[in-house]
Amino acid sequence: MSITGKQLSNPASTGGGGVHFEGHVQASFVTLMLTGGYTPCFPDMPVTEIKLQGKIDGFDTDDMIVWVGDNKNQRKMLTQIKHSIEITERSEVLAEVMQAAWNDFNNNIFNKDKDVIVLITGPLNRTDTEVAWILNHARVNYNDHTRFFTDVNTANFSSNSKRAKLKVLISHLKNVSSNNNLSERACHEFLKHFYLLGYDLGEETGVVLSLITSHISQFRPDLPRFVWSRILEFTNTRNHHAGHITLDNTPDALINIFRTKQITIPEDLTQFPTPVTDWTQHPDAIFLAISVLIGAWDEKNQNDIDVLTKLLEISYDDWLKKAGEILHRTHSPLSLKNGIWKVTNRVNLWNSLGSRILDKTLDKFHTLAVTILKEPDPAFELPPDERFAARVRGKLLKYSNVLQTGISEGLAILGNTPNACVNCSHQKAETICLLAIRDIFENTDWVLWGSLRDALPNLAEAAPEEFLYAVEQALNSQTPCPFDGLFAQEDGGIMRGDYLTGLLTALQVLAWDEQYLIQACVALGELASHAPGRQLRNRPLDTVATILLPWHPQTKASIDKRILAVKTLLKDYSDFAWGLIVSLIPKYKQISFLTRKPSWRMIIPDDWKPSVPPEEYWQQVSLYADLAVNAAGDDTARLAELIDRFDDLPIQAFDQLIEILNSQSITESPEEKRQSLWEHLVKFSNKHRKFSDADWALPDKLISRIEQVAERLAPTNPFNLHQHIFSYLISDYYEERDNFDAQHRNFDTRRENAISEIFQQNGIEGIIRFAESVDAPGLVGNAIGIIDDNLLDKFFFTEFFGIIKQ
Repeated sequence: MSITGKQLSNPASTGGGGVHFEGHVQASFVTLMLTGGYTPCFPDMPVTEIKLQGKIDGFDTDDMIVWVGDNKNQRKMLTQIKHSIEITERSEVLAEVMQAAWNDFNNNIFNKDKDVIVLITGPLNRTDTEVAWILNHARVNYNDHTRFFTDVNTANFSSNSKRAKLKVLISHLKNVSSNNNLSERACHEFLKHFYLLGYDLGEETGVVLSLITSHISQFRPDLPRFVWSRILEFTNTRNHHAGHITLDNTPDALINIFRTKQITIPEDLTQFPTPVTDWTQHPDAIFLAISVLIGAWDEKNQNDIDVLTKLLEISYDDWLKKAGEILHRTHSPLSLKNGIWKVTNRVNLWNSLGSRILDKTLDKFHTLAVTILKEPDPAFELPPDERFAARVRGKLLKYSNVLQTGISEGLAILGNTPNACVNCSHQKAETICLLAIRDIFENTDWVLWGSLRDALPNLAEAAPEEFLYAVEQALNSQTPCPFDGLFAQEDGGIMRGDYLTGLLTALQVLAWDEQYLIQACVALGELASHAPGRQLRNRPLDTVATILLPWHPQTKASIDKRILAVKTLLKDYSDFAWGLIVSLIPKYKQISFLTRKPSWRMIIPDDWKPSVPPEEYWQQVSLYADLAVNAAGDDTARLAELIDRFDDLPIQAFDQLIEILNSQSITESPEEKRQSLWEHLVKFSNKHRKFSDADWALPDKLISRIEQVAERLAPTNPFNLHQHIFSYLISDYYEERDNFDAQHRNFDTRRENAISEIFQQNGIEGIIRFAESVDAPGLVGNAIGIIDDNLLDKFFFTEFFGIIKQ
């Protein structure tokens, strides 16, 4: 069987357990990089870079490429990840893996003196572990292929199972190389570079996961599993975009977790004092001040250079002479790496040098900023599933990403430190920011909002009121709404982008300020109304809930203002607000994630702490619970959702919900309406009776009150009374934790009796309608098959005999 050129299937696109396993394996290597750990195959070299989905970079063994070592001695591990695999001659998965490995092994991207190829799979069976012995023995006899084959074929040294596995590997090598006469030397040369590793990842327990969390616990002993989940989330996001992961491009939130606090001699005591440059007196201070507005540029991009020289009003060669001198000063605010120039400590530098800026420069900066940020991303010219390969397809922005980011940050700095421009016209800085945001978002379409996704948080901080106005106009006034187009881009395959995160983050940032909280929340509510039923990776509902968390509010707004925001949403976006309120009632052992804080608007004091006093926490929980009960009213679906949360409700809300369920409007409503409520009540009370000794179980007194309500709401019509026992999740209604066989037989008997009762009351038509109404109609058929009812047997015999006779 020849599979030359066959592309390896990507678990991220095929779904199933492979996706889960691949993500966990990749995240384990990211953890090693963050913690300074070492990888298998290179036990003394730290991880420096990880590439996910390397197909577009020319690798066939492409699930993960790991670089270790330093520039002087860098090596790489080409890795294929398979959830499970069989080491047999008929294994198509193994054939694909060997084909990819052979292709890379014979490619100039593979250095045979340094690199290795690795197949990582789940736990291996006993015979497949023999493969690891074979590969290790190939490396033991690194320069002696004859000795290797002699050892494996020696009866007392090896075994039949080892020889059989070697035969499998060689058979695949001959097949993928299209050479049935492939020499023993060539086979040995490949095998000594090939590794097989078994990882017991993807489950809650396992040796590898234990070692990973042990690594993490050296830095965060209190939250190793939480940190692991954050690493998983970060790695999966990068995996979707076939991204590189290095320490330089890993979010600071993750990097900071693994920064060890060391007590060292202060640097200023270990070095001779050096003169500190007063940049306000530097002869090129005006050019340095202008560079602060730009922030960063790529000198390999001619368009970036044109922007810089237009603003500086000098040639780039003249600027390089000035920049080179500044670059070599002690504590220089300029840095240069791989052609990327960056200005550091921009806010402090701007406060010192902003007085050098005049109106003319700000006007020119406004024009350039609008031109640069209003450029649509050419990647959107490609179909959604192909945009991850935009760079390969030549769909690149005119200006570099670093310039776009630097300009957006420059607007934010200008908008939040306008007093530095003492020699500009009154409110010139604020006006420039306002006009820039207005011009950028005027008559925008979904392409521009998607193109600006990374810059949106900075633009929001540059001019909050104007940014919120632009969002509101896009949501309510533009036809079509651009966000409808963005939502449509996210629907579909796993390789599609996440285009809403930037907007959601921008609104999170503004919500930290009390004066913008309600506007931001209302915008998120309206945004959600444009995507009914869609499962977004970062939904607007989750965003608002994270902002208002009772135990960790991520806003400086008062409790009254937070409650007002929820009530406003409840008035204008009832369904959205309902989901929000329910999510704000804490669940047992619930966790959450942090939002981004403002980067340029200094509204959070340095000594601010996120801790919430107990009385303030319970005040919020009680208020949200009361709002939930009142919002539920007599809505059956909402009441059922609250019944499932009985154990999360404060006693006041608990009593109020009991009162509503006991009310005349509920108890005298039609059985069909009460049925769902009754089933939820029974399931809830059964669960807490069954696990009465658990620390989360409600006391007997409260469960009895729930059971009394259930008795009042119980249906009398057999058609409604028995529907819940025809469910594949019938164990939810078991009353004991053990004796499953006895309880299963009990429910079988109950089903038989139920079918007899329905047949006697409604005939065969009733049974048919009943089967159509239950979750598991197959159980209705089972009950009919074993029921002992002469009338029912006679009916079916007559009907089917009549059909056969015809």
